[in-house]
Amino acid sequence: MPAIARYAMRNLNAMSAVDHLVLAARDWDAGDHVVLDMGRVRTTWPNTTAYFSSVLAYLRRERGITFAVDHLHPNQAKVRLVQPGSIGDLGPLAHPTNTVWEYSSEEEAHKIADHFMTSLTDMVVCQAGVIDAFNWCLFEVLDNVFQHSQATSGFVMMQVHIANRTCVIAVTDSGRGIHRAMVDAAQGSSVDRTRVVRADAAIAHALEQGVTSKGKLNQGNGLHGLRRAVGINGGQLTVQSGRGTWRYEHGAESTSLDMNRPLLDRNASHSTTIDWRLDCARPVSINEALGRPEQPSPFLETIEVSAHHYRIDAAELEALVGSRAQGTEVRNRILNYLAAGAREIVLDLRGIPIVSSSFADEVLGKLALELGELEYRRRIFLDGASATNRGLIERAIELRLQAGA
Repeated sequence: MPAIARYAMRNLNAMSAVDHLVLAARDWDAGDHVVLDMGRVRTTWPNTTAYFSSVLAYLRRERGITFAVDHLHPNQAKVRLVQPGSIGDLGPLAHPTNTVWEYSSEEEAHKIADHFMTSLTDMVVCQAGVIDAFNWCLFEVLDNVFQHSQATSGFVMMQVHIANRTCVIAVTDSGRGIHRAMVDAAQGSSVDRTRVVRADAAIAHALEQGVTSKGKLNQGNGLHGLRRAVGINGGQLTVQSGRGTWRYEHGAESTSLDMNRPLLDRNASHSTTIDWRLDCARPVSINEALGRPEQPSPFLETIEVSAHHYRIDAAELEALVGSRAQGTEVRNRILNYLAAGAREIVLDLRGIPIVSSSFADEVLGKLALELGELEYRRRIFLDGASATNRGLIERAIELRLQAGA
């Protein structure tokens, strides 16, 4: 007969907090109901939180255990760590940061990746290449869930720290793990079986260029590209899978092995968490990371109407500006296009009968202040603006430059 258990969850400031939950679950029977006392949970970092969500989902799905929560702080409730967000619930303008999301298909992986890229673009001014590198690496890691882990879904959480211009993201699944995937590699794969005896060594091998468990079906660039991009950027990367951990931090690589770490299932569910941090204030080239010739920026191609001619529908941007915060987001987006390599940008104002004061000041006035008036006039151009709109914009720029802030 199903029983009711109570478990006091540790603060999610370390992966070991979730490991203790995995260990406790060994004493629960199929169909049990568990009340999670979340009173001590105040930290919700992407790696620990996504891992926690994936463990609960696994226990629900594989063992029929149900969960209720007690003493969950409102701030942590917003993160949706107990019941992750569904990709289908994402609105077209939503910023999905600070929330755990579960995705179950490549289509959903693409959708959440696009939303994350938009969030980064709008929230932080990034140096050259950061957005393209972020987008490439993110989808590669999201897709690994379906390519290698044999899990039915993945869990992802992203945080953007505006003050120090960093982006932190973690992707977790409860699948077979990197060690098992490498041991079970397809015949003819590039895996060196002498190097995958231990979990930590298997992770290090998987991060090498051209190494993949999928044989000739895959190129083996995903984790290697992420590793190289983080290294060029000076960021941080941790890959924890099963009982092994690989870490890049402060320019140095390290591995560790914990044979006492509890697993959801020794044969089928070692779990993998890939957690990385990019410094948006430092440039990075995904082309350099992959060792390939320079290629056009996919981020810039979204506004490229002809060779090196970049054009933005200002009516679409103005529709987003309803507050100072949103004005900052639109301004950040334009600055990110410039940082990505656009020498000049044309704002098409033909769809705007009268520009709003918030758009004129919060976007264009402050853009002129940040770039400097001369640089602004060299790089930002207006097309299709009526005499009235030009007058409103010029007046907003004049007042903003006079105010100086």
